[in-house]
Amino acid sequence: MRLLYIAVHEQNKDWGAEHFLAKAFLSLGVDLVTIDYRKHRKDIIQRIKQVGDFDYFFLQRGDDFPIGILKSINRPKFFWASELVSRNRDQDRLLNSGLFEHVFVHTLACKRSIIEKGWLTEDKVTVLLNGFDPMSHYPIEGIKKDIDVLFIGNMLGRRRKWLDEIKRSCNLYEAVGIYGADMVQLVNRAKIVLNIHSEEYLDTETRLFEVMACRSFLLSERLSEDSPFVNGLHLVEVMDVKEMISSIQIYLESSELRQKISNGGYECVMENHTYLKRAELLLSLFTSYYKTGQNLSVDPIQLKKAVLESFYLYEKNRLLDSYRQLRYSIRKRFK
Repeated sequence: MRLLYIAVHEQNKDWGAEHFLAKAFLSLGVDLVTIDYRKHRKDIIQRIKQVGDFDYFFLQRGDDFPIGILKSINRPKFFWASELVSRNRDQDRLLNSGLFEHVFVHTLACKRSIIEKGWLTEDKVTVLLNGFDPMSHYPIEGIKKDIDVLFIGNMLGRRRKWLDEIKRSCNLYEAVGIYGADMVQLVNRAKIVLNIHSEEYLDTETRLFEVMACRSFLLSERLSEDSPFVNGLHLVEVMDVKEMISSIQIYLESSELRQKISNGGYECVMENHTYLKRAELLLSLFTSYYKTGQNLSVDPIQLKKAVLESFYLYEKNRLLDSYRQLRYSIRKRFK
């Protein structure tokens, strides 16, 4: 089976979901071809021409991916809208395109939203949670637990507000923009790891799987309805910042209780939530749409029609990137 998997492979190398999922596909014997559409917007059409024949097409994220290219693909097509639909509206044009055999979304709320809008029927949408790679996220035996409370993740306004309150009552260690081995070290050193949503929307973040894979104790804001975890068995959930502060005090004083819950979380993710499990699920669905077609994987005439659209989207993103860099430089200069 040959799979063309288009995502943010190079820019998210070593830490993005696509990195770990691609690794899982390869371990299952898939003949995998990857293209980073963000890095190669300028020559995306040429790169697709060079792929040759393939059996399935899989697009992840897909911001400003040319619709014309999708129309040229003569193989079963699948899309993973791996960000929340409610706050990533650039996915709308793909979700309502009618060009995919099946779509995977981040939460049940995302699925309901798509169905209510009439873009897809229920049988065409599946919730696909993130996961983790056991070779990248793992317990470190015997490590000293010298961090009381750890927050690790991107720093946004809502999180900043919560953390400012939390740090008044405990020793809080904040780690922003930390990935890979450095992240694993910090998570293993922490007695308590916090999970706080970036916005008001409930979520089940990738961080949860990664922290539990390190057999670390996780204290989280209430999760979305599709969370596979049980409060008190795999992690501890709280309703608001005040409850999080009081729970920190309770669990800092009980290493035995923390260990019991973190063991439960570890066993759960190891059994059910590796990226290998996610890859197996995807492949079973891909192959259910098997088509033997004698036609070319990519229609060259349709692909040629996508040239103008691809150039426009490349220029749009090039100008946006230049604007962001200029704005950053100005802010940095006048700080």
